[in-house]
This record gives sequence, C-alpha cells and structure tokens, in this order.
Amino acid sequence: MPGIELPFSAFILVGGLGKRLQSVVFDRPKPLAMVNDKPFLEILIESLAHKGVRDFVLLTGYKGDMIENHFMGQRKLNIRFSHELAPLGTGGAVKNAEEFATDPTLLVNGDTFFDANLEKLHRFHLIKRAGVTLSLVRAENVGRYGSVILDKNDFVTGFCEKSQESIGPGFINAGLSLLSLNAIRNLPFGKPFSMENDIFPLLVQSREMAGFYQDRPFFDIGTPESYDEFKIFVKKSTPESS
Repeated sequence: MPGIELPFSAFILVGGLGKRLQSVVFDRPKPLAMVNDKPFLEILIESLAHKGVRDFVLLTGYKGDMIENHFMGQRKLNIRFSHELAPLGTGGAVKNAEEFATDPTLLVNGDTFFDANLEKLHRFHLIKRAGVTLSLVRAENVGRYGSVILDKNDFVTGFCEKSQESIGPGFINAGLSLLSLNAIRNLPFGKPFSMENDIFPLLVQSREMAGFYQDRPFFDIGTPESYDEFKIFVKKSTPESS
C-alpha cells in the first residue's frame, strides 16, 4: 500500500437490489458478486486503498447484513457502515451517512469500477470549487448509460437520458464523484430521493457541477455481459502466481 494518504473518505453505494444481475447473482447482493475468487466490492475497495483512500463508509441496504458481516472482521482498513432501514435512494443514503462525511467526500457506485487517478480528480475539484465533480469516461455508444454534456470550462450543462435512440460516442458518468461537504449538508433529510434525478439537475442549474474526463479502464457490472467482461479484465491484470 502506497505512502500517500488522500484527505477524504469514500462513501460506497451498496444498497441497491441489483435486479439486472439476478439471473447470475441471486444468492447475495450485487457488490458481493464473485469475480474469479474474490467479491467485486473487495476488489473495488482494494483499488481505492491502493490509490490512497484510508477511510470507507459502506452505504448498505438490501441484504446489507451479508456485506457488513463480510467486512466486519478485517483489520487493514477503516471500514464503517451506514445502514438504511428502508430504501432511501442514492441521495437519501448519502444524507443518512452525513455524520461520516469529509470535505470533500468520494462517492462511488458499488457496481462500477473506474481506475481513476484520484489525486488529479481532487486537484481539479478544488480548482473548480464545485459542489460536485463527476468523473467522466468516453463511451463509443452512450445509449446504455446516458451522456453528460460539458461547456468549454468543464462545467456540466445537462444530461441526455439513456435510450435505444441515443447512439454514438460521448461522455458518461463513471460512477465516481467528489462531493463537497456543503453539498451533502444541503441534501434533504428524512425522505428517499435520487442524486442523479433529483439533485444533479439542480446543481447543473446553479453551475455547481463540474466534469473531469480521464481515459482510464471503466466497467459496470450491472449486466451479465459486463460482469463477464470485468472478470476477464481482472484475470488479465492479476499476475499469475509461480
């Protein structure tokens, strides 16, 4: 593990139902889907730790006890849990964990892997003084994800929803963002809501959302096909034992 220590915690969203993957991962929450011989979430946390993240908060919900039991006994990293008793959506889950927030806080989707340079992302976030900075990756076909539109100063001006009609290349949200503490404090309390649908459009209107593009490996394990693609990536990236 490197000597660098990044000055923020990571919130990892792991409370979803994972319906698209249930045909192949039906006995556990999606973040614990096995990738060769290791759960996806463990690979994700190890990757972030290698980049300098030291504190993790897992935002659990559906089958959250399985996730909490898996990580409860580990000693190498500081992993805490924020459990939602009823579905809160991505935004409600973040607000529910506000007591653990740092300034900024790294927010990571628990079913995506983006090999981002976190130091560069952090510097960019500070320079832009953004409420939220999205990590962006370029996709050849944005139809599955929806696209993010930037102005010449790298502030987000809008989103194009995912649809079969939306084809062609563009920037997509890589599922890894930096949130200022003030942005988290301003989130509504006590009700379910979505960061993507309810909060991000407001930040776009007030010009508080920036986007930072990096040409780095990106995987979304939300479908059986992309899940298999990530398994291949990990197998190729892992040195064979002698």
